[in-house]
Amino acid sequence: MYPIRQSILYRMNMLPQACYLLLVFLLTVSVLKSQPNTTIDLVKPKQYSNRSLPAEKTGDKKFTLSRRIYQNTVTRFNYYFNANKRLNEVIERARAAHKDDYTQLLSFYDYSLDVTSKDETDSIIYKCNAGILLHDLRSDWVDNLYMLMGQAYLLRKDFDSATAVFQYINYAFAPKDDGYDLPLGSNASNSNGVFTIATDETRSFLKRITTTLPSRNESFIWQLRTYLEQHKPAEAAGLLEMLRTDPKFPQRLQTSLHEMTSYWFYQQEVYDSAAYHLTKALTNSLSKQTIARWEYLAAQLYQLAGKDNEAIQLFERSIRHTTDPLMEIYARLNIVTISNGRKDNTLQENLTGLLRMARRDRYEAYCDIIYYAAAKLELQQKHEATAERLLLSSIKFSHDNPGQKQQSFLLLGDLNYDRKAYAAAYRYYDSVEASLLRQGEQERITARKPALQIITENEITIHREDSLQKLALLPPAERNAAAKKALRQLRKEKGLKDADADSPSGSDNLPTTPSLSDLFNNSSADFYFLNASLKARGAGEFKNRWGNRPNTDNWRRQSALDRSFPSETQQVARQKVQPENKSLTEAPFTLEALLANIPLTSAQQDLSTTTTIKALLGNAIAFQHQLEDYPSAIGMYETFLKRFPESAEVEKALFNLSICYQKTDAFAKADSVRHVLNTLYRNGQYTAQLRKAQPGNQAEAASRQYETIYRLFIEGQFDAARNAKLAADKQFGKSYWTPQLLYIESVWYIKQRQDSLAIDRLQEIISLFGKSAMAVRAAAMIDVLKRRTEIESYLTNLNIQRKEDVVTRGIDLNAPVTAATTVKKQDTLTVTAAPKEIQAQAPPTDKKTAVISNEVYTFTPTDTHYVMIIMDKVDPVFVSESRNAFTRFNRERYTSQQINSTNIALNKELNLLLIGPFANAGTAVSYIEAARPLAKTQIVPWLPLDKYSFTIISPANLSILQNNKDMAGFRTFMQKILPD
Repeated sequence: MYPIRQSILYRMNMLPQACYLLLVFLLTVSVLKSQPNTTIDLVKPKQYSNRSLPAEKTGDKKFTLSRRIYQNTVTRFNYYFNANKRLNEVIERARAAHKDDYTQLLSFYDYSLDVTSKDETDSIIYKCNAGILLHDLRSDWVDNLYMLMGQAYLLRKDFDSATAVFQYINYAFAPKDDGYDLPLGSNASNSNGVFTIATDETRSFLKRITTTLPSRNESFIWQLRTYLEQHKPAEAAGLLEMLRTDPKFPQRLQTSLHEMTSYWFYQQEVYDSAAYHLTKALTNSLSKQTIARWEYLAAQLYQLAGKDNEAIQLFERSIRHTTDPLMEIYARLNIVTISNGRKDNTLQENLTGLLRMARRDRYEAYCDIIYYAAAKLELQQKHEATAERLLLSSIKFSHDNPGQKQQSFLLLGDLNYDRKAYAAAYRYYDSVEASLLRQGEQERITARKPALQIITENEITIHREDSLQKLALLPPAERNAAAKKALRQLRKEKGLKDADADSPSGSDNLPTTPSLSDLFNNSSADFYFLNASLKARGAGEFKNRWGNRPNTDNWRRQSALDRSFPSETQQVARQKVQPENKSLTEAPFTLEALLANIPLTSAQQDLSTTTTIKALLGNAIAFQHQLEDYPSAIGMYETFLKRFPESAEVEKALFNLSICYQKTDAFAKADSVRHVLNTLYRNGQYTAQLRKAQPGNQAEAASRQYETIYRLFIEGQFDAARNAKLAADKQFGKSYWTPQLLYIESVWYIKQRQDSLAIDRLQEIISLFGKSAMAVRAAAMIDVLKRRTEIESYLTNLNIQRKEDVVTRGIDLNAPVTAATTVKKQDTLTVTAAPKEIQAQAPPTDKKTAVISNEVYTFTPTDTHYVMIIMDKVDPVFVSESRNAFTRFNRERYTSQQINSTNIALNKELNLLLIGPFANAGTAVSYIEAARPLAKTQIVPWLPLDKYSFTIISPANLSILQNNKDMAGFRTFMQKILPD
């Protein structure tokens, strides 16, 4: 953010010289009040202890008019001007280094303090110190120098020093009454019933044209910025509220106040409020591009808040104002995303607009991004072929943007992977430079690429062997004709002449006619490439000089070509090592070589069949174990079983197929396959493995495993629990999940604000356990999560004033220790007001009250008591959820009363949930008798029974327990009084 008042100072600096002389004249003829008195406290080196700086002599001389003019002029133009210029240069360099990613939510400011903190801000602070210390402190520019100093500390991320400077400005330059400070907000600063903390900027015309505005009001804005950069929302919110309601806070700073308010909401993720205030602060930007950027950010915030109409309007405004083509492209793309489904032709209109942009010279450097965005729009319309062509165009036009090029390759790979074109997907993934991608994208490529390489090679093998077997079934004449046709095509691809395919041996003998010195200097009227004789002569000349090279013009890739097309010696050596993998690409390009590869004998046919089986099973295993794409694995296993039902690998394929069916919840098919295994391969190796994993044994093992995972979640070991659950899911599938496990997992995701994952787990509860009590709770939680932003915004803006209540002793001295009946719905319990903080209360020594005591604790039945739920090794996340559950129970069960609950952490393992306080011990016990039977089924069904227990406790005993932490001793004491 530019320093406040920069625009005003800029205009003053640009005034014509005559106007400036006029201002100097007005300064000389006016008698103006100087800055409030400020002092300095310096610790000088010993050798300078007897020397005084001009700032220390401030009170020694009168601040005459001539002295005032001299001090103001020198301070302003020698120190303030240069310091302000350097500060602006630091910000501009940070802006130049900043690059926005329009696919993500933009940062609030277009520069980073991490960059400014590494720049030369020390010189700014030095200039400010010199300007203050070397001049009279009554100068009109002292407060401005302090402001620059605070801003420099902020840009340096020295937040404590920045806060100290802004607080000093607030104190030292506050309104004075005959030299004395006025207590702000008190009756001393009360004017007609108005309390204010701001400095009144109402001034006469003469003062307005001869003096600068006070910096104190601006220091509040920068103090807000400092709080926000330190992530102190509470302090910032308090100051914001004071300034917002201050009637004397100047109108000129209202846009800056809106800016800070928007920044506060931005950090709190209250996106609609952040966008609203940001639109009010647009005029605070000094450039058209900065305005466009904030409009784009406000549109993003409205989009996140679900206010699509406002988002579309602001995206359109940013398109009109921006000078950055990238912003325009992504703004159009976002408009399409929002408008999809609202207007039939919106997507096509923006797609046409993007393609029109690609044809304009202005956007030539951004064609790769434009085509990429257009491809994503085509994918929304399910036009995959068109999207692939656009992505290839994006790669073609990508020259100086490697990041975008990788995104295009990645999307091409994902597109082909989704439509199961695995060979193409592997080629595109192999072209990606993974280091330029985000972490999640790198992990996706790393996980897929090895398996896709295997699948691609196996697909080539299967296609080749199937083609050769089809050729073997043809009559000899048709087989030879097909072989010659294939040979001509292969030789043409390798740059060899077609005529060789007609020779019996297919040799590469070249014409012996001597080549001409100049092939184009001939008397024939035929075009060179239409003259067969000249072409043959040219080919011979080339081969004599350069050898038999592939048809390529990129000599830098010769080493790669040598690997792709090995020499004849390398081919022979490779065939000796792996004769079964002999391929057409490794054989000489002759008719005999092609015919030799066709499996005509029984041995060749067996080898071809074995190669095909190996490739099919290799693909199936890659799908199953590496990609975990069980439907594709099922397809490969089923294809194998249909084609080769007599193979020795059938048992292994059936075993793996049963597992894949189990993973996809096709339990009937899995049982059918197991039945076939038990029938056909009763004594087989894989059938024995299957018997070891019978459903009964597996269910028992799965139950034990998920019980362990369940407890890890409850105890707060979330990383270990998630890893164990992933491993268990791979082994057992989803059949052994429990609604309790899914619920506590969703609560953890909610705490981490990963709402999509939480909703996914809650929907699993509804789909798998629709008749359980947890399903109703899950449906309610999903509804709340979908309205999370709305609810949080409401609660954030809600202003609640609580009355401070105290815990009191019950007045009924004859109240029984236990209740006679169980509490029913809408029964009445005597509940006292909840305390703000639970404090100790010494029990009275009333002779009419039965008091039981040991050396530590005292039990008085008529004391107010809490119901205490002791939670052992339960993470605070689930302690809070338990509190919410009991709050809901109390609200539904006791509709006419308010029963409060409080969480207290006793130590690292024990957490206490206090409910009440109740009027006496008997009423508290009655509550336990009503709540305990329902806790395991309705209130906290997801919490294991051994993780919590009920008891009662008085405020006095609670204070003692919090001090000595002896829960075992307290339980022993209470069990003697209330054994049940």
